Amino acid sequence: MTGVAAVAATTPVAPTAPSARGKAPRAAQQVRDSALALVAAGQVSDAVELCLAALSGVLRQCHDLELQVAKLRRERAASRSERVDPAQLLLLLELMGGQAAAVVPDPESEAQEDAELEKATRDAEDAHTGNGAGKKRNKRARRKGLATGPGVEKLVHEVELPEAARVCGICGALRPAIGVDVTHRLEWVPGHFVDHEYHLAKHACAECQEGVSTAPAPAQVIPRSAVDASLVAQVIVSKFVDHQPLHRIHDAFARNGATIPVSTLSDWMGATGEILRPLVDCLGQRILGAYVVRIDGTGIQVLDRKSAMNVERGTMWGCVGDDRDVLFRYRPTGAGLIGPWDFLKGRTGYVQADAATVFDRLYNGRAASAIEIGCWSHGRRRLVALKDSDCRVAWPLLLIGRLYRIESLADARRLSFDERRSLRQELSTTVLDKIRGWLVPTLATEPPSSDLAKAASYLVNQWQALTRFLQDGRLDLDNNLCERQMRAIALGRRNYLFCGSHEAAAHTAVFYSLTRTCALHGIPPLAYLTDVLRKLAGGWLQSRIEELLPGRWSPG
Repeated sequence: MTGVAAVAATTPVAPTAPSARGKAPRAAQQVRDSALALVAAGQVSDAVELCLAALSGVLRQCHDLELQVAKLRRERAASRSERVDPAQLLLLLELMGGQAAAVVPDPESEAQEDAELEKATRDAEDAHTGNGAGKKRNKRARRKGLATGPGVEKLVHEVELPEAARVCGICGALRPAIGVDVTHRLEWVPGHFVDHEYHLAKHACAECQEGVSTAPAPAQVIPRSAVDASLVAQVIVSKFVDHQPLHRIHDAFARNGATIPVSTLSDWMGATGEILRPLVDCLGQRILGAYVVRIDGTGIQVLDRKSAMNVERGTMWGCVGDDRDVLFRYRPTGAGLIGPWDFLKGRTGYVQADAATVFDRLYNGRAASAIEIGCWSHGRRRLVALKDSDCRVAWPLLLIGRLYRIESLADARRLSFDERRSLRQELSTTVLDKIRGWLVPTLATEPPSSDLAKAASYLVNQWQALTRFLQDGRLDLDNNLCERQMRAIALGRRNYLFCGSHEAAAHTAVFYSLTRTCALHGIPPLAYLTDVLRKLAGGWLQSRIEELLPGRWSPG
């Protein structure tokens, strides 16, 4: 393209005020005059190039405006779906029409392949759960009533007709009972405090007046404190499961008749954190021996009087092991210089994390020589961010979605680890080849500074770590299991804002470790913490501490 044409390509093409002659917008008139001048000078090819460049600029701007309108419509509809719009694929095909046939997807065959995967998944689910129609009927039946768990007290009330109503109005005989109709009313009984006052009998010898004996008092959960395990457990669950700051818990308790200072609640949390620390240390030992360690981190504000701003940003590092064990460890800095490296020092097994450089020391021998497992969710996220502005990401997003459909098929068939690996090598390998076939030409033709090139570069740079799941059925495609545990901290810090000290942040890690492990095992945290605290107060042996972990805990 000549210099004149290049300048024309950058000429504003948005309609402006009409020219003096009123025949065309000013920009169009400028292009026309320039083209006529080139034709008059005998430069016909340059004139054609100029017009084509101007037309290309108009089309490009119209395309951008169409995408912006589509994005605004989607935002207005409050739709957060990340599904690929079929219209984007059609637009992608138009743009790719001139490329090699090996790179251009065939919409019919791709749609058929996804449909076959979904059908196979439904068939496998029906094979394990019975007839699909019966499953739907069961769902409808469950929706009729309120779902109640084993913790709900059940009272049965026998309601009889008055004797006068049991007399037949025709013959006057007493009508016998033929059955009952069952109906339910779910009542809420507000929580309340019970002050247990123990009168401990004292006995002494009347003759020698020595050797006084006193009846034993109930075990204390916290030394020199009258609090019961159930109340401590309620405070822990309210703050670290329901995300309520201590001052709100104080207000709720006051409404129910007990005024407990916030400072006292804080002291209870500190003492209980130390009491429960052996359980979390046991969780840590189990995670160190896990086949795969999933790791992620998130920031948290901590008050620190030694700091110039009186507040520091620490990091809560979370790990998830094989047996749904969750471990959090607090480090008083957000720079990652003193992360969980002392905890995972020397590890040689699998570690799954995102591609943040802070984790490199786990793989390069500085702290450990672990085997890196990539996260497809992170790679996909970068493409999803471009979905409304660049239709070219529709194709790789569809392929990544197919990788997850294959995993859903493996779950529905309840495959073993070896069977899952075989299914991945049979189906996922082809999908990965298609993704790779899109990445290579995209990076070859896209400017390195563009968002699309950066998203594609992430996948290329992490390709080896992202494709390791093909070799082992125990590996996941992403690190979402660990990231979901971070949501509790993200919700909590929006409510209680900060931890009162670095020591309090360490205790926070203890509570989140146990409550999140309970969540993954489906164990009610209130019942669990109440029982465990009572057992520890009663002198539970430290050699049997593993029996109190959520995955092995049994009530009573």
